[in-house]
Amino acid sequence: MSEGLPRFTLKYASVKLYFGPNAIGELERELKGCERVLVATGKRSAKESGALDEALSLLAKLGVSYEVFDGVTPNPWASQADAMAQRAWSFGADAILAIGGGSVIDAAKAAAMVAVSGGRAADYVYGRRRARGWLPVYAVNITHGTGTEVDRYSVLTVEETGEKRGFVSIYPAASVDDPRYTLTLPRNQTVYTALDAFYHAYESATQPGSSPFTEMLSREAVRLLRAWLPRAVENPRDLEARYWLLYASMLAGIAIDLNGTHVVHLIEHVLSAMNPKLAHGCGLALLGPRAAYYIHRINPRASAAVLAALDPTIKPVPEDAEKAEKAVREFQRLVGFEERLSDYGFTESDLPKIAEKSGSPLGLKTPEILDILKHCL
Repeated sequence: MSEGLPRFTLKYASVKLYFGPNAIGELERELKGCERVLVATGKRSAKESGALDEALSLLAKLGVSYEVFDGVTPNPWASQADAMAQRAWSFGADAILAIGGGSVIDAAKAAAMVAVSGGRAADYVYGRRRARGWLPVYAVNITHGTGTEVDRYSVLTVEETGEKRGFVSIYPAASVDDPRYTLTLPRNQTVYTALDAFYHAYESATQPGSSPFTEMLSREAVRLLRAWLPRAVENPRDLEARYWLLYASMLAGIAIDLNGTHVVHLIEHVLSAMNPKLAHGCGLALLGPRAAYYIHRINPRASAAVLAALDPTIKPVPEDAEKAEKAVREFQRLVGFEERLSDYGFTESDLPKIAEKSGSPLGLKTPEILDILKHCL
């Protein structure tokens, strides 16, 4: 039941976000002036969630011509954004409607730039080219983890280099966060995407130079994740739980837009570039508990503030780093996360290469990166 779950509109940066059950109807005013729209999706989830059918019905109601591009996979390749841009250009699209999680929306944001400003997506990933213009992107988000529906970033893997990188792309023109579309998330994706939001919150708040405003968003996001993720795991059709997880994810998306991420995301990008079958949120959760040990040692005040929802006894002192690690690990175990790097074919012989490619996020040295990785095997 959706009674008591408020619908609202939030304006952040240049994004207009429509949040709540049945919020997709609000896109009518955004799409009314369009003549041709390219609909971007993955292979199954947009259809299974119900979002695709409702979006196409809205386009039909408005008399908008559309084509569907369903060539986006998890951990998307830059070439998929290029193919989407080519399809948008050849169709004469005046907007892209992205229906999916982070992979679809990220690729659509990149494609929107390529379709107008030319070049290849890899040019924008590496900063070799800057967008002079772009197609408006309308995002219908169907996971409670991405944050990309409210931020200016995309993450793509470049085939030629095998490198997965985040980069500044564009904000969507308008987005929809409707918890109904998250009810069909499988149990593992429910956990993975929510833990993605957790690490968005934790990393942005503990970033050097992070603001009290970001910390406030992150504390609230983690509080909601701790309260509602166990309920969603126990009862996947709990709309109230999905609503608050989606709200937490949105808060964490704004937090990373303000202050970014660091060690957990940077190492994970190396892992899922090496094995694209590793879900992003899963990779973060593999690394996160041991990474929290080092994060707490470096920024104990912010770490303790954010992790208070998991363990209020954690003190803002470096000596409580082990308690921080334990709190994160126990939260993940509470929602059934027990996976290891070895489950995805990684061995100890891979670790030096991963550490080398990860660089030195937060000033961590190679032995510390290796220690994080060894705890994941």
